[in-house]
Order: sequence, then structure tokens, then C-alpha cells
Amino acid sequence: MIRLFLLRHGNTFEAHQTPTQVGAASDLPLTAQGCAQAEHFANYLQAEGVRPQAIYAGSLQRQTKTAHLVQQRMAPPPALYLQQRALTEIDYGPWEGLTSEEIVTKWPEAYKGWTEQGLWAEGIFGRTLQEHREEIDRFLEHLQKSYTSHDTLVAVTSNGVMRFFYAYGLDKWKMENVKVKTGHFCELVLSPHSVKIIQWNVDPWKKNDSM
Repeated sequence: MIRLFLLRHGNTFEAHQTPTQVGAASDLPLTAQGCAQAEHFANYLQAEGVRPQAIYAGSLQRQTKTAHLVQQRMAPPPALYLQQRALTEIDYGPWEGLTSEEIVTKWPEAYKGWTEQGLWAEGIFGRTLQEHREEIDRFLEHLQKSYTSHDTLVAVTSNGVMRFFYAYGLDKWKMENVKVKTGHFCELVLSPHSVKIIQWNVDPWKKNDSM
């Protein structure tokens, strides 16, 4: 079984800024805190004695920067594979750049359905649910074909995409209460035709502090 760590990229908003909906069309850089979050995840892996064979990441700079920072902390550095379409965030369409309050005002039912029930916002999001599902399928198939049962991998992505892995692990489309915070990680085990969730939305800062 392949061990896969899903890592959400670090912070893209400073403490004094108001967060907005950030998706595939908003290519924001990491803040200093976001960079520290990536490095702390690498420290967690080192403290646990985990040596990933490869790191994958989506195409957004907050994802690629996070992946580079993790790689640089590992010795020897694992292989790095960027521009992974399956790991690039959802395109939230007209929600991009708006606060949650602004979205609720204009799209109350669609936003409630997405955030509370995981209902795909058809006609709002830039791509279809099926497109994302198929890309996740191809990505997981690639990992199964390319690595052995003793390998460990890291995939840097964003919160929206991470929900697909959660749903895959449950073998159904369910996304209630599965938000992953920036800099947090999830641990999965991949076997042919199945994904098992070991840990979800884990803070490596707290993990390191308890060691």
C-alpha cells in the first residue's frame, strides 16, 4: 500500500487582510507565515522518519512554492513533479475574490449547498464535477503504476481538491465538515481501487510540539 500525504499549501493572506474565495483563477503567493507552514510540515516528516520518494503539486504558485520548500528540507531531496492538473484548485468562477459574506448575498442557496453539503455549484464553477473526478482517478492510477507498496509520497494541493480525495476514500460523494486548513495535512493509504483515510486535517505545528 502506498502512503500518501496530502498537504494544503500555506497561508496566502496576512493577518490584517480579509480572506476571500481563492481558486484556480487567483494565483496568490505564500506569505511569510505560509512559507513557515511548509517548512514545519517538512520538519514533521523528518521527526517521524518519513522519507518521501516524490512530491507532486498543482500549477499555482502557492502550491509549487510549498512543494519546493518541503523538498529543500528533505535529505536527500525527493523528486519533484509540478504542474499536476489534478492537484490544481477548483475554478470558483464569479465567487473568486469575494468574501463569504458577498457570496452568500448573491448566491445564498448555492453557497450553502457547497459549504454545508458539498453540492457542486453547477453553472457557477468553471469546470464540471465529472472533469475533476476523472483527473483524480487518473492521478491515483498513475501513482499506483509508478510506485511500490513501500513508497511514501506527498501531494501539495488546495482545500477544494482535497475534498475529492475525502469523497474517494468514503467511496461516495460526501464533503460535509471536511475542510482542511492552510498548512495542514491528511494521510491516506492507497491500494488498488481503494483509498483509506488515516488522518485528516492534521496540524503539523501541534504534532511537532508534542514530540
